[in-house]
Amino acid sequence: MGGKAVTDADGPESEALDGEDRGGPHRSPHPRWPRRTSLGPLRGRWAVILPVVVVLVGGAVVDGLFPVSSAAPVPATGDGVLVAPPDARSASAFCAAGTGTAANTTIYLTNSTSRSVSGAMTSVGLATSSGTVPTVRRSVVAPPLGTMAVNPASGLPPGSSSSSFTFTSGGVTVRQVVGGPNGWSTAPCATQPSSRWAFAGGSTMPGYALTLSLFNPAASDAAVNISFFTSSGLITPQAYQGLTVSAGQMVAENVGDFVQNSSDIATLVTAQSGTVVSTEFQQLSSGSSGGLSLRLGAPALSTVWRFAQTTNTSGSTVTFYLANPTSAPVAATIAFGLSSGSVEPRHLVVGPLSESAFVASGTTGVPQQVPYSVTVTASAPIVAGRSVQAASTASQPVFGSSSGTVTAADRWLVPGPGVPAAPGTTGATVESLAVANPGPSVAMVTVAVLGGAHPVSMFAVAPGGVAVLGPKQVGGLPVLTVSSSQPVNVEEDSGPTGAPGVVSSTGFPFVG
Repeated sequence: MGGKAVTDADGPESEALDGEDRGGPHRSPHPRWPRRTSLGPLRGRWAVILPVVVVLVGGAVVDGLFPVSSAAPVPATGDGVLVAPPDARSASAFCAAGTGTAANTTIYLTNSTSRSVSGAMTSVGLATSSGTVPTVRRSVVAPPLGTMAVNPASGLPPGSSSSSFTFTSGGVTVRQVVGGPNGWSTAPCATQPSSRWAFAGGSTMPGYALTLSLFNPAASDAAVNISFFTSSGLITPQAYQGLTVSAGQMVAENVGDFVQNSSDIATLVTAQSGTVVSTEFQQLSSGSSGGLSLRLGAPALSTVWRFAQTTNTSGSTVTFYLANPTSAPVAATIAFGLSSGSVEPRHLVVGPLSESAFVASGTTGVPQQVPYSVTVTASAPIVAGRSVQAASTASQPVFGSSSGTVTAADRWLVPGPGVPAAPGTTGATVESLAVANPGPSVAMVTVAVLGGAHPVSMFAVAPGGVAVLGPKQVGGLPVLTVSSSQPVNVEEDSGPTGAPGVVSSTGFPFVG
């Protein structure tokens, strides 16, 4: 069950829970979990995908907006998520969702092994005015080759919550789906806390709300500094320097309190002491249109960021955000991968201590109506993100955002957005799965359903190429596995939404 991943970055019996589902991999859709409310596919035989653009940009030196703390910093590696080896003595996961009452959360535990895996779950809400921290502890058991749905709000007051999991062995991944009147979103839960988290692409323009969550699952307090980068430069609110996140607690901060009316916001979280888990919750509410996204931050900056699947549809706006935390300009190249043909890369310079936006949907020569992969290569470490806003007449939700990935792996676990008895939203389904090959040689790829007897599809992806499987191959709520002859990166697109990319996820790489 082992796999190879590469990155470009520097107890007791299970309790029965309300709303809990232990689903296997072969079930049909059922009505969704009740929610609170408030504000070119290939099959069978091997086929070759033609090569596309490859780019490279020179190097530079990074400054210290991520300063050395009094204790040695503990940045997580890669994208901060992975599938721990099945024979691991223990494994952990940490989820933070500062959604307030605008959306509720469902957490999904997917077990990639053929045996049950037990664990302990601790969920906390925001501290009350008296300092009391609402806390619920319970036991969980992830079923063999299946997925278990858990309602983290059970027993907690309405509002934001965070959860930590400790498992008796490896092989289990954890992700969360948030949903409310404005839309829905998926996000992986971190496999370890980190001393650094970074986000690119946030907004506090009218109609938008941005919440930063910090969760400290450790037994000692953490102190963090928070900085924001916009198209106008650096913002360092005094209230966010040396901010204490108490042991076992979470805080949720409204970014708009200090960064007003900005359409391009990058966020950097650096721990002076301790480690935390950080997510951002973005909402859009504009008349009858809306959307939301929950994103786990990147635990490290990188000179290379990848997005396996992007599609510019009619009337939609697709924007890539590049944030530069250094005091010198950074040269960046955006390269595009197609299933056939090639596109000229685009070049831009990201100013010091700022964020720049590249609107792919409005750029002549960038593919339209067909999926393409994106590789961002920079002369110094940066962070990259993407937002998609569908046409105002499109189905809801019309907005979503996602983070880039720095990880390529030869084996991936890609859970669907929920289980039949508790889908992430009404009608939730996998719309497509993209496999992009960043390597120098052809990747031979097999996609299968976890525990299935036969492959869903087998195909080849040429260097720099991308292949996309559609709903006929991967639709519904399967847990998919991707195996490749060399490291690839993947992206799953989910529906229903107003456009591809509104709800997407990158999966979990197998390691060990």
